[in-house]
Amino acid sequence: MIREYFFIAMLTMIPAGIILYFLIHLGKGLIGMVSDRSLHRELDELAAHGETRRQAREESNQKRLDNGCEHEFDGALGGFPPEVCHKCGLASQKPNGPCDHVWRAGEGGAPHSACEKCGRQYNPSKERGAYA
Repeated sequence: MIREYFFIAMLTMIPAGIILYFLIHLGKGLIGMVSDRSLHRELDELAAHGETRRQAREESNQKRLDNGCEHEFDGALGGFPPEVCHKCGLASQKPNGPCDHVWRAGEGGAPHSACEKCGRQYNPSKERGAYA
């Protein structure tokens, strides 16, 4: 009689354990889906914030370039760094750092240029156009 109860208990415990196992994995999957959804929402918010910052940076760059000059960014004429207008000395994109360089051609035999605000120099005759 005890053996019968033991076997009946085992026959009911095994299917109950299997069902419980699948319910636990189903619950973990649902929790994962909820966290994935919130993660995607946060990523979308970050992407939107990055896009607004990029648009603001582009607008400020356009305002910066509106100085009445018909910019010519092609070619590094007279020792100017690449992507710098040889007429007004502004770069097509604002450089990183505190100084918005305004490049002017330097004097001397070798072509070079210097920023009139901070004094930084650019020498295209050195390796890959070195800054000093």
